[in-house]
Amino acid sequence: MRKRIITIADIRESLYDENLDTEYRESLANFLIEKKYLSDSPLRLYMGTEEQRKELEKVDKTPLKPSQIKEIMNYIDNEMEGDYQYTRFKNIAEEYIGIANKMELEEEEEFE
Repeated sequence: MRKRIITIADIRESLYDENLDTEYRESLANFLIEKKYLSDSPLRLYMGTEEQRKELEKVDKTPLKPSQIKEIMNYIDNEMEGDYQYTRFKNIAEEYIGIANKMELEEEEEFE
């Protein structure tokens, strides 16, 4: 069975696809900085040196563990609760949490 791979870039793209306000992407960026995935904001890294752009690219493309996916979704959920677009985000969050749950089951089955 082929493993499902989820990255930060996938999550960011989902936020764009749903046409959510930039606050949702900013919340994702805040998570990445707060949890030390990135040394600076994604915009500053993107506009920075070649080394900084490589840092951003590496984090964007690194496969996430199920626990990381859930942590990201819960962080954005807590920050954006009450926002007028929250219902649309909730659909995205539920989809990713469902994927994370399936990934965990697949991992458990591998070790049985």
